[in-house]
Amino acid sequence: MSAIETGFPGHPESDQPTAPLADPANRLTDAEVARFRADGFLIRKNFFAVDEIAPLIEACHRDPDIDGAVSALSDSRGQPQEVATWTRLGDDLCGVFPRVARMVEAAEALIGLPVYHWHSKLSMKRPGSSGSWDWHQDYGYWYGEGALYPDFVTVTVALDRIDRNNGCLKLVKGSQRCGRIDIKNFGEASGTDPERLTWIFERHETIECTMEPGDVAMFHSNTLHASGPNTSDRPRTLIHCTYNAIDNAPLTAGQERHAFQPLVKLADDALSKRAYDGIFVNQRFVHLGLERNENA
Repeated sequence: MSAIETGFPGHPESDQPTAPLADPANRLTDAEVARFRADGFLIRKNFFAVDEIAPLIEACHRDPDIDGAVSALSDSRGQPQEVATWTRLGDDLCGVFPRVARMVEAAEALIGLPVYHWHSKLSMKRPGSSGSWDWHQDYGYWYGEGALYPDFVTVTVALDRIDRNNGCLKLVKGSQRCGRIDIKNFGEASGTDPERLTWIFERHETIECTMEPGDVAMFHSNTLHASGPNTSDRPRTLIHCTYNAIDNAPLTAGQERHAFQPLVKLADDALSKRAYDGIFVNQRFVHLGLERNENA
């Protein structure tokens, strides 16, 4: 398995993305990067072949509790929303997925800086589940954790067929231009200031991300996003892999789980060659109480 390190222990600052390792067909074009910077997101169809991600799809369907790693967060209506989170990368599929070259290089192309892995999440909506992700920006939470700049991108891969009925991801086009918006609390939940949301919805288009397994949505940390309940008889599972610029590691004490770590980038065929040890078995997941309401 070929690999290359991103960044250098003890001296993480660098202004050059890593040497290309992704298959040329999987690299983003200049036009795609320009579209991301204008819209705050980019959707790419067939970023992964279904065969590459089939073991993860099957494992999530077989064990939607992810071996007890799934936690529930309350939305603004008090309904549970399920998620499994990890920051450290092991050698199972959950640890390999964020290191695949096309993922890392897409993040670096969109941010324009070398990156490291911030965290990843499996966002689960079981058939008939009523929980929603309220409208929010991710950077509002990460700013509070000591990141000075919004130099993050989340690369979200669909593991199921996803549409409005089972709670698709929704993105507000161009909302990253609004900058960081205040977070308000709604009972046990939190999200974007409702008054600001009203103004933004009057001026910006909301996009519903209808996706097939293997499709990807990449979005900026200031892009507003949300998702509704799953009113269908089908599961809705997304894997969110978030990357932060190396020179934007958090400055606040107590953020060890989000501190810079060298990122070992793996060849694009790592998934197709099954170059991992199990699906969830070697992954250390983060307990619910250590994370906030981010992603959808």
